This record gives sequence, C-alpha cells and structure tokens, in this order.
Amino acid sequence: MRKTVLVIFSCFLSLLFVPKTYGQGQDKLLGLLKEELAQQMKELKGEEFPPYHMNYRVIDVTSSVVSASFGALMNSQQYRSRTLVPQIRLGDEKLDNFRFNQMGSAMSRFQGPSVARLPLDEENNEDAVRQAIWDEVNNRYKFAVDMYQKTKAESSVNVEEEDKAPYFSEAKVEKYYEAPLPAEKMTIDMDQWAARMKEISAVFKNHPGIMKGDAIMIYTVERRYFVNNEGTEVVQNLPYARIMVFGETKADDGMELPLNLSYFAYDPADLPANDKIIADAKEMVKTLEALRVAPVVDPYTGPALLSGPASGVFFHEIFGHRIEGQRMKSENDGQTFKKMIGQFVLPEGMHVYDDPTLRKYAGEDLNGFYKYDDQGVKAERVDVVVNGKLNDFLMTRTPIDGHPRTNGHARASDGFDPVSRQSNLVIETSNPKTPEELRQLLIEEVKKQGKEYGYFFKEVTSGFTFTGKGGTNSFNVTPLEVYKVFADGRPDQLVRGVDLIGTPLSMFSNIIYAGNDARVFTGMCGAESGSIPVTAISPTILVNKVETQRKAKSQDILPILPAPGTK
Repeated sequence: MRKTVLVIFSCFLSLLFVPKTYGQGQDKLLGLLKEELAQQMKELKGEEFPPYHMNYRVIDVTSSVVSASFGALMNSQQYRSRTLVPQIRLGDEKLDNFRFNQMGSAMSRFQGPSVARLPLDEENNEDAVRQAIWDEVNNRYKFAVDMYQKTKAESSVNVEEEDKAPYFSEAKVEKYYEAPLPAEKMTIDMDQWAARMKEISAVFKNHPGIMKGDAIMIYTVERRYFVNNEGTEVVQNLPYARIMVFGETKADDGMELPLNLSYFAYDPADLPANDKIIADAKEMVKTLEALRVAPVVDPYTGPALLSGPASGVFFHEIFGHRIEGQRMKSENDGQTFKKMIGQFVLPEGMHVYDDPTLRKYAGEDLNGFYKYDDQGVKAERVDVVVNGKLNDFLMTRTPIDGHPRTNGHARASDGFDPVSRQSNLVIETSNPKTPEELRQLLIEEVKKQGKEYGYFFKEVTSGFTFTGKGGTNSFNVTPLEVYKVFADGRPDQLVRGVDLIGTPLSMFSNIIYAGNDARVFTGMCGAESGSIPVTAISPTILVNKVETQRKAKSQDILPILPAPGTK
C-alpha cells in the first residue's frame, strides 16, 4: 500500500555546484566513508559470499520545529541526527540477494529497518564513527548472506521468471560535491516563528465547533552523502521549509471533518506573510462551519470535475505508482502497464512526465527536486506519456525487460534501501479547456447521463493504492471539500462523507478533458522505501464516470462540555 499525505512543505534550495577542489578535501566524513568502504570491501572479498557491489548513504539532518494550537505555543525544538545505510549486494548482476526482498536489512514492525546512528562530530570522534559503520555493515552483511542463500534455494525450485533482465545495471561514475551551507542557513529564529504560529492558530479560537486549530513551521536542512565501490562520490544539500495549518470539526453524527492549508518555499524568507495565511485560515473556519452542517451523500457513479490538487493526487496514486519500474520486477506486482509501451493509456493530447531536476513550475517551488538520486545517479526527466501513449518508466539500477538503464529515480528515507519513486509528476494537455468550459462540459455530461448533478472535488488530503496481485488493484482518494454541481443551474451545494474509489484502468479510460489551470500539490509519499517528498502538478480534469463510497465516521459522541472560552 502506498500513501500520500498532505504534509505540504518546502525545500529551501541553495544548491551551488562547488568544484571538488573547494572544501571537499576538508570534508572529514566523506574521507571516512571512502576509507571504510574500501577497507570493508577488501575484507569481505575474502568471505565465502563476497560482495560484488557496496555503497554507503548518509543523511545528516538539522531540523527546527515550531507549533502552536489555538494561539498557544505547543512545541519549539531544534535537533540534529546523522544516519548511515550501507547496501551490500552478493552474487552477481544476474542473481543477487535483492531478488525477493528489496530491503537490505530485517524489517521491524514498529521500527522499520535497522539504521546506524553516526556521531555528529567526526573531528573528535573518528573511532566512534568507524565503529558505528563497522557495526551496521556487519549486521547488513549477515542479513545479505541469509537472503542470498534463500534466493539461491528458491530460484532452484521456482518456475523461471518472466522478466529476463538482470538485477543490477551499470551506471556512470559520478563526482559531485557541494560545500556545507553557512551557519546562518542552518537554523531559524525560533522566537519569531513561535510568535507567527501563535498568531495564525489563534484564528481558530472562539469557534465552539472547531476541534483542532494548529499551525506548524518546520525548517529542515539535509546533507546527503553517497559513495560506492565503483568510485561515485556525491554530496548535496537539500534544505526546505514549510508551514502547515490544520483545522478540524465534527458533525453531530460523529463524522470528523478536517481541512488543511500548506505553504512551501525553498527559503523560509519566501514563505507567505502572516496576513495571507491568516486570511486563508479564516476562510478555512467558514468552510469547516459549513461542512459541519452539510448533508451526507450516498454512493454515486457519474461525471465529475477534479481540481488541480485533486487530480494531482489522483494521478500520483492511480498512475504514478504503476509507472515506478523496479516494482514491476516482482512477480507479485500487478504490472498494470508493463506491456503497454506504445499504447494509449490516456486521451490523445495528454502528456505526463516526472522531472526531479525541475525546481519551479509556474513560479512555485517544488519539493520533489534533487540533482542525484539515492544510488548516486544523476536525475533525469522521464517522459512517461507522450500524446496519450505510454513511453517510459521511472527506473533505478534494477532493470526490467526493455528498460535496461536507470534514469535517476531511486529514492529512500532514513534506514531504507532505495526503489523507484516519483519526484515531480507533471500532467499537461495539448488541448486545454478553460475552467468555464470545463464546468459547462460537466453539466452537459450530467444531462447526457440523465443525472441530477455531478461532483466537483475541490480539495483532497491523501490517498492510497494497492498495486500487488494479492488483492484488488484499486485506489482510494480522500476528498475534503466536495460540491454537487446541479444540471438545472441551482447553486453548488457543499456535501460531506465522500471517498473517491475505483480501479486504475477504468478511471483512465473515463478522462475526457483537462484544463489550463495547473496547480501544485506537494506532499509526503509513504511506500516500501519510506516517506519521501513528492509533488504532483495537474490541471482540472473532467471524468465522465467516477465512483464514490460513503466515508467512515467515528462512533464517538460529541464533546459534552463546551470548549473553554466559548460560553
């Protein structure tokens, strides 16, 4: 199951290319990683199962978090951590220990994969850094041996795999180095941001129906290191900031009704001023109060408009996860599109590409940006759909038939091994319609189908999808703000209790038109390689048939006591 959560955030990007002669020789951690990798690769070559490939990936994170609720400061902290993930591949490119398990360590149900915590001061703790690396490499090598033996055993009794591609591909050796960011770029003025978050969250005070009214600012600076035995060395900085505002109310029948706001910029100084955010929060309060008394709708099939953010999540979930190539290597994957290259999968005139090198779109910063992926491969734009026809997949160094090379889409969070993931997914059309034209076309489609109304999905918060063969190949997108659009011209009606569901191929075939009003949806996507930042950019789309079900609701009764300060 993959899930995209609307934690819209920013990536402050001050990425300067710095020649390797500048500062690189003084980077103590980089030197330690290269030395330890060479030494351990040499020692493990003498074992019964020697590695044919090894790499180290380090994420050094400095984060500042400020949150407030209903005008009161709730959290203000700064912290730093540094984690190491070594990857060890045994056997050879044709058959290795990652055939049946994409992760290089045992997975704990509650803690995920194992991860090495490195000391933060390598200048004075060089031995401690080496010890931590040694411990984690030992742990992962033992796991690699166990998985490789199981792989060989299972391969000898299983039927021959349909996909004949090897399990690891060649990649160009890369050398890229960025100097550390200056000290003033590492943190924020905590007191200043605390005052701002308190002012924003105070908007929710004195509204008795509001159950949650939070404002959060997070500023994170990631410094990522990657080295492998082939000679690749990549060090890059990924700073980003975000403001998130969360409001929630509860209907009399117990249904929880949340709304979110989010703001994203590469530099905290570029985030909107409080006047803008407060005005948006006040509008959110009005919508929450309207949602609380809005009618609950019954399950529905019929035409609908999906706004840019809604269609962005729609495409991310039901399309994007099915063009992540490495997953198709497994016989357990549904492989929806694996054999559809060159065939129409979307209407003629529609284009889809995924571009991690894209920093901005229509003036907005994109947090799916990176220069090198988590296998040290230079990021590339991938034209996935060209004029409606499927053209390519998002690839790592795990090839599949017909797609022998990586295009820089290996991604992972702390502790996890990278797999194919989306970055900045962009949906465009050669024949865009205006918002007014799309609305009229929706009404015409409603009348054509003999319906009383269609739907307009304005805002969504998240979605999830199942891509494996073990269950229904389906998706679920969770709308927050939905309107009925009536065929007879009555004003649109806000409704609640709607979940957008379906199966992928049928939904794609139902797309009719797309607009000229592309919007940016920025979030965090959780899948087998952890939670990563992603962006979906999409216009409003018209679909001639969607399916909805009634949203689950809480069985808890409303609060008995009135909220403080609301009498």
